[in-house]
Amino acid sequence: MKLGYFIALALLSAPALASNPLLPDLSTDCTLQQSAVQSLSIKGQGLAFNGTRFGDVGTYTYLLAEANATVSANDPCAKSIVDLANAADEHGQVAYRFDVVILTPTDPAKANGTLLYEVVNRGRAIAMAVLQDGGANDLYNAVRPSVSADKVVTGQGAGNGFVLNQGTTLVWSGWQGDRPQSLHGETAQISAAQPWPMLGMSLPVARDRAHGNRTLEAFVQDEFIANDATSQLLGTYHKRAADTSARLTLQRTPQSPALTVPEKFWRYTAGSAEAEGGNVTGKGYGFVTIDRAAVRADASLLAGLDAGSDNGSIYHFSYTAQEPKVMGLGFLATRDLISFLRYAKADSLGQPNPLAGRVQTTLGTGISQSGRYLRDFLWQGFNTDAQGRRVFDGMLPLVAGSRKTYTNYRWAKPGDFSLQQENHYTPGDQFPFSYATSTDPLTGRTDGLLKRCLAQATCPKVIQYDSPVEAYGARASLLVTDGAGHDLAIPEEVRLFYVPGTTHTPMSLSRAAETQPDFSVDLTPPATAISASPGANVSSSALYRALLVNLEGWVKQQRTPLASQYPTLSDGTLALASAQPASLGMPDLAALGLGFSGSYNHLSVNDEGVLPTQPSQRFYQVYLPTTDGQGNERGGVKMPDVAVPLATFAGYSLRRRGFAEGQQNGLNSSQLAFALTPATRAAADPRQSVLELYGSRAGYVKAVDQAVDGLVDQQLLLDGTVGGVNDAADYKARARLQSQQAHFSQLP
Repeated sequence: MKLGYFIALALLSAPALASNPLLPDLSTDCTLQQSAVQSLSIKGQGLAFNGTRFGDVGTYTYLLAEANATVSANDPCAKSIVDLANAADEHGQVAYRFDVVILTPTDPAKANGTLLYEVVNRGRAIAMAVLQDGGANDLYNAVRPSVSADKVVTGQGAGNGFVLNQGTTLVWSGWQGDRPQSLHGETAQISAAQPWPMLGMSLPVARDRAHGNRTLEAFVQDEFIANDATSQLLGTYHKRAADTSARLTLQRTPQSPALTVPEKFWRYTAGSAEAEGGNVTGKGYGFVTIDRAAVRADASLLAGLDAGSDNGSIYHFSYTAQEPKVMGLGFLATRDLISFLRYAKADSLGQPNPLAGRVQTTLGTGISQSGRYLRDFLWQGFNTDAQGRRVFDGMLPLVAGSRKTYTNYRWAKPGDFSLQQENHYTPGDQFPFSYATSTDPLTGRTDGLLKRCLAQATCPKVIQYDSPVEAYGARASLLVTDGAGHDLAIPEEVRLFYVPGTTHTPMSLSRAAETQPDFSVDLTPPATAISASPGANVSSSALYRALLVNLEGWVKQQRTPLASQYPTLSDGTLALASAQPASLGMPDLAALGLGFSGSYNHLSVNDEGVLPTQPSQRFYQVYLPTTDGQGNERGGVKMPDVAVPLATFAGYSLRRRGFAEGQQNGLNSSQLAFALTPATRAAADPRQSVLELYGSRAGYVKAVDQAVDGLVDQQLLLDGTVGGVNDAADYKARARLQSQQAHFSQLP
């Protein structure tokens, strides 16, 4: 995109920006003190998972509730939440409400004192499903997963019951202000037909209080990328002002010139604003219908296409939006809810706190968007409650990389985040990146994710987990480097774990075995796929469980924290990438179908105080993991399928011709099987064959067993002593299942 286009849009929104800043005031270590959950009203309760019992703990009870909360716009720290003063009533109060789900042992005596809060991902419960190898958004079913030498069963609902077998209380709540509530009605229940309520919140609209409560407006931009031949609807995230102009543009990449799409090729339809932002039905804020065939046929738009196709091309719809919501309340809601559940006896209406006396330890976790939320929550100072107490004792964010979120802004879109091709200039990925306090080499600012909680003595213990997708897509190296080529020390309150070869969302062993029973045979992507390379199917949910056990023990002073295992510059497991795979020590596998371009989601210093974000030409040095001669990354915790590999597992996926060729393919990875024997190895394949690596099927199984035992010894894999889960035995069974596959059985 041309810089002039950014400047033009910024000037169009300048009047609103002059009197209403887009960003929170984080210039001081300021804690909101005049805020609280005023009521927690239970809308329904019953036995979870259809009455399934979990070991000695027994059954669990679910509570479906709605929280009502307030905060004073006269609080000295009110400016730490964007537009708080612009949403106050005549008494200076800002009221909002949000959905809450609680899962706790039916017998209070069986609760173990730990509250595990999962940050929902767009209203969904994903982390519990990963921790228990079960099913997402399901409090009704309970099917335990299993892997044996001759059978695979994938989990549903409660899965293996890992968390529930321990008596842990789980809590979820709505925090994303553009997701509608599900629990505002009189009653609610869990059933086979309704196993999970999609959680949301109801937020006030900000108005320009300094100018007679006039409607706030700005020229904003929403994005659409069609990764298939039929999609044609671009959903908007804000209410569009009536009778105002709009513009649709097309570009091949985020840095390409933006070409104006003629108005005759698109049509805007207003919605009722009942559904979430970006919804493409009549219940959303509105949507744009694009005549993509006409776009492709217009010679003036040819530069926005790839090989004549707009698959993968970027459409931007720019329009005058109005009535922004106070989205930063999504952080305050979580802070005040956890504080209430931990410390309060009753709410202001006299309704008892359902967890009163049960909570001694609080942990927070979340995957992807939810992991980024936890990093942002911590950085913005929300781990200190209104009374100056610590909110979370421990945090376990997953696959967040160096990013935060686009939440506490005017015109926020918490669901959006920066990738190389998609939503590239989305706010929420600027300095600071690391937990350590450092000085930014490009802006001169000094900051860190722990800076505020250190000043307030409220820092949690933190374990962060990242996959290779975060190395290429989320600049994970900036957690351990300063952006200018130097390693950063990891603070004593933090441990970092990098897991090579794995997927963005940790996959269960049973799901991986079901998807790809034989790692020595590549799956074939459909002809319509964005990338010609199949995605990696390496399981790692077992590591998530082990890290949670270590975090809880660390917080309770019952376990020694594990040592970080993350790539660094000093040990040679990070390097600057060029267009040649050898720059990372990687073999050239392009002739076999796994290309390499050295591309990643680069990062510049961007001005987030204008709409849309204005980039600069000042770029951070981002490093990528180095590999061994087989093409597998050297640093981090190697799960058994990577420690004893049958394929090259790459942390990137490249778009193929007709889909913005050569650009990164979102949150996807790749894998390419090794040849089984030297005789079957292609001439262009420099990697050793399976036979050369392990000698026989029995040699492979023995190597896996040794790798599993090594992970158990490092406390990175559970062996049945915690939560009723024996991941070590399951991985050994998976190796035997692999050894019996038809193609693999050609080995001696």
